[in-house]
Amino acid sequence: MYNIANIMNALTVPIDPILSELPSVDASTVKNRYRDVAALAAKGALAINRYSRPELVIMPAAEYVRLEKALRAPLDQLAGEFDGLVAKMQASESKQAVQALFRANPADLGQAAVKAVVANAS
Repeated sequence: MYNIANIMNALTVPIDPILSELPSVDASTVKNRYRDVAALAAKGALAINRYSRPELVIMPAAEYVRLEKALRAPLDQLAGEFDGLVAKMQASESKQAVQALFRANPADLGQAAVKAVVANAS
């Protein structure tokens, strides 16, 4: 069931200092005294050790939700910006500009490109 090589490899990986700062309990303690461990974890994050090394962290659900929201916030902001751009593209003026673009001939496209370069240069 346990591969001694895997256990030895795990023991050679340095422990992150952040994990070292957490209160910790052995996995067997979690198994045998779950209620006590849950009460301790309800107060804050708790490292679960296997072979004297932190393997898991348990924490209050509210803390997990806060971390997930912080992780997702940048993506939610980008999604909002994307939705705004899509809505802007759906506006009547944008639709007309796209239709004009597809009707344009090569000379018209060249003139528009030169005009854009001149406008951006100033």
